[in-house]
Amino acid sequence: MAMRVYEIGDYSKGLALEIKERPIPIPGYGEALMKVRATGLNARDLSIIRGSLTTRQMPFSRIPLSDNAGQVVSIGSGVTRVQPGDRVTMTHYWQWLDGSWNSKMAEEDFAATIDGFLAEMVVVPADALVHIPDYLSYEEASTLQSAGLTAWNAVVEAGQVQPSSTVLTLGTGGVSVFGLQWAKMLGAKVIVTSSSDKKLERMRQLGADITVNYTKHKNWSNEVIDLTGGAGADVILNNVGISEMENCLLSCASNGRVMYIGANPVVHNKPAEAPSTLDRLTNLIIKDLTIKGIIVGSRRMFEDLLFAMTTNQLRPVIDRTYRFEEVLDAIEYMESGTKIGKIVITVQ
Repeated sequence: MAMRVYEIGDYSKGLALEIKERPIPIPGYGEALMKVRATGLNARDLSIIRGSLTTRQMPFSRIPLSDNAGQVVSIGSGVTRVQPGDRVTMTHYWQWLDGSWNSKMAEEDFAATIDGFLAEMVVVPADALVHIPDYLSYEEASTLQSAGLTAWNAVVEAGQVQPSSTVLTLGTGGVSVFGLQWAKMLGAKVIVTSSSDKKLERMRQLGADITVNYTKHKNWSNEVIDLTGGAGADVILNNVGISEMENCLLSCASNGRVMYIGANPVVHNKPAEAPSTLDRLTNLIIKDLTIKGIIVGSRRMFEDLLFAMTTNQLRPVIDRTYRFEEVLDAIEYMESGTKIGKIVITVQ
């Protein structure tokens, strides 16, 4: 028996993704065979597919994409957490079950150091699996383990957002939309930045309280301070990267926290002219600010996220859904920079 998979191919010659056939894998001790029902795209996936991920060189045979949702087909010996037929998903750092993050956990990283989920079948460690709530479809569940869990960690776990908090998130991608949803769930005020008035209008429909078009406000931190009556934002989700760190720091309230998330841009825009280094460092000290790196989340965080979603009957924002055979179209749309929320690929 064979299954279809995508391999990233020889990316030195450009986009080289193509469908291949492989034998269906057999789960060993502590493992489960998952029939992948849906997966999706993140900015990191584009870096892997394009061969521009700076942390490691990918073999051309690597199966990409870390988003996932599927059904357990069979289990190996020693597995008690799941049974065949269960609807499941998992975070791509599968060794992080609970407790503090350890960078050694990144040695086992779906789509990066080991094959990902752009395949019809995948063998996974059963201990990392979590059950999908009945009210969510496979497509909806497949959006959660990267963008949703990263935003959950930034807003709920590390950010400790309260109803009195003001949260600022950059852009309208998956992490930003989930950040908006989690923050509004907690009763906080939310500010969103974008280069598109149309996107900002959509974010207001989703609950954003304040929006800022950064193409109209080059140093947009001034606008954030003005629109908050001089207070600034308590928690900032920097999904863009180092080019916007200065404006993030200058947008902070006293004791503010910048959650540094972005390192893999979808589209490459020229950075705005930044405030001076002296202004940035003075603001960091005088306001007693914190910068924290955010790296997805643990299985326990994921279970907390799913419980909160079920309690509040929240649903992810899916921009478009593509078939397994339409992956190249999905990538083209992702790189156009026009989406809001998540792009999903239905596998089978």
